[in-house]
Amino acid sequence: MSFHQWRTQLRVQHALVFLWLGRSVAQTATLCGWSNPSSFVDAICAIVGQTPGRYQAARHHAAAG
Repeated sequence: MSFHQWRTQLRVQHALVFLWLGRSVAQTATLCGWSNPSSFVDAICAIVGQTPGRYQAARHHAAAG
């Protein structure tokens, strides 16, 4: 794994925590160092396999039941 891949995975891991805590996609992208939300969404989709919105929806579903 290259340094770039490792760093991206670490940033995504931190981003998932922010999303789980209820931060918006735009806030999370900024906090984790992405230049824009669309590149952040692309990175999340590539690593996690779902959009940040779906990830947050799963959070809401888990919290509700």
